[in-house]
Amino acid sequence: MKLKKNPFRPDKPVLTFEQFAGRSNELRVLVDSLYQIGHGNPMYKIVTGPRGIGKSSFVNQIQSLTTNHADILNELNVDAGDFAFRFAVYKHIAAKGQTTERIVLSLIRSMKNSISKDGALKIIDEFLENWKPTFGLPGGVAKLEYTGHSNSELSTDFIEALNEVWTELRADKDGIILVIDEVDTVAEDTDIASFLKVTTEQLAQSGLQQVALYPVGITDAIEKLKSEHGSIGRVFETIELMPMPPDECREVINKTLQSEEGSRYVEITESALDQVVQISEGFPAIIHQLCYHAFRFDVDDSLDDADLTKAIRHVVTKVRRQELDRSLQAAGSGVNRQIVQAMAMHDELHVPLKDIATTIGKTSSQMSSHMKALQNRGAIDKIDRALYKIADPLLRLYIRQMEEFGRPGFWGDGRQLRLPFSQEEGA
Repeated sequence: MKLKKNPFRPDKPVLTFEQFAGRSNELRVLVDSLYQIGHGNPMYKIVTGPRGIGKSSFVNQIQSLTTNHADILNELNVDAGDFAFRFAVYKHIAAKGQTTERIVLSLIRSMKNSISKDGALKIIDEFLENWKPTFGLPGGVAKLEYTGHSNSELSTDFIEALNEVWTELRADKDGIILVIDEVDTVAEDTDIASFLKVTTEQLAQSGLQQVALYPVGITDAIEKLKSEHGSIGRVFETIELMPMPPDECREVINKTLQSEEGSRYVEITESALDQVVQISEGFPAIIHQLCYHAFRFDVDDSLDDADLTKAIRHVVTKVRRQELDRSLQAAGSGVNRQIVQAMAMHDELHVPLKDIATTIGKTSSQMSSHMKALQNRGAIDKIDRALYKIADPLLRLYIRQMEEFGRPGFWGDGRQLRLPFSQEEGA
């Protein structure tokens, strides 16, 4: 076994533009919104998309612009004149159980580390003093809580602190960007929607036209925020990240395999490349996960079908087995389970409703409520009228191996995993 640096990042977002691939059109929208903010015409954005689509990697390119704007603009073919995208970027990654107050506290603390003037520091310290420790039982664990009584008070104090920070930074910066990533983890349990609404209104009233909030989260959570406060939909424009087209998927793989020194870590065969692109269905997270493990199994510096077969087997039966099993259980039992299984065993990724109905012995008219329920549970997606696909590409593989070997996680001695796309099927 020869150890070698693995360039793929299955569990970490891409940080730099040098590692980032695709999304040229979406990046141009992001670049324009930042340009407008820098010129006092704030264009607030919400970045949305399904899990694994690359939202965090995408929003990280805001920071990339502040350090490498010339190369990025050149690659995107964007002319920004002499505008240098000198933004102060403060980011909080939300986690389940956090409150809106905790998110704001995190952003303010990160700002404190970047300023030095006594006046601004005093305002921030006064703001931080509004959090008092409380002790819960059992265990007496301390938790910081904001002493104000409303989102309006929290936003007002937050804006005052922001104003002081901007006063100090404005000579050297073009604006301030506040990123709240993974906002979907707190959308249902907090008043984050009210805070966003009030804060954007107060930013405008306070004349802080070069300060902007960028929430990031899965599509359903963002739609929930908009439904709770319609003004969010009016204030925030959406950058929705969709599955990548095949050419961008190939770019993800080839760019990741390019080392910093300009050489290639390893090569990849056209057959393996095509199969990763098709299996991933445009999700960069799946691309990185499959290629990461194919890279691990490779012994001849060439990622080929054999390496990919081992990688898929390992990911489906070990790395993501429990998660995929939970997803299958969440889809339901009875007819719902039969539908998902029929879709997984179909030769095509996009499955006509009539084929599903025929497989499980029902008519298309009897399927409506079941298909809607599966969509609501996130198990399947509707592609077009009477055309559906399984939402998680790896869940399809998981079900296929269950059907083949009779129980999850079992692989018969000497038996080969049948990939969903063989050369004979047009890969």
